[in-house]
Amino acid sequence: MTFEGDLLLMVAIVLGLIATVITFLNSRKLKGDVFEKPFVYLSVGIFLATFSLIAVTFFQGVFSELTVGLIHDISFILGLGLMFLASIQITKFLKGLGSFEQKLPKKIKK
Repeated sequence: MTFEGDLLLMVAIVLGLIATVITFLNSRKLKGDVFEKPFVYLSVGIFLATFSLIAVTFFQGVFSELTVGLIHDISFILGLGLMFLASIQITKFLKGLGSFEQKLPKKIKK
């Protein structure tokens, strides 16, 4: 089965590349901030998920079917794993803020 020339797949690849670039540029704006590293992980994860689409679209005929399948599967798994790691880091930070807020003294009633 070939995906070469599939319009919706091409749109998904372009959208994935745009999302990768914008997310990475946003991570650079957060230099030194707590969200910088998760945004970098997220951008690399988006890129790897997009790269898996690129592999099945453009690598068929260049590499063997087995190699293309491996590239697709491994890059997709690593991409999802990095997005998951970014999610965990952001959640951990935000949960920490919640417990910090609970430790603050309550407003004094008048």
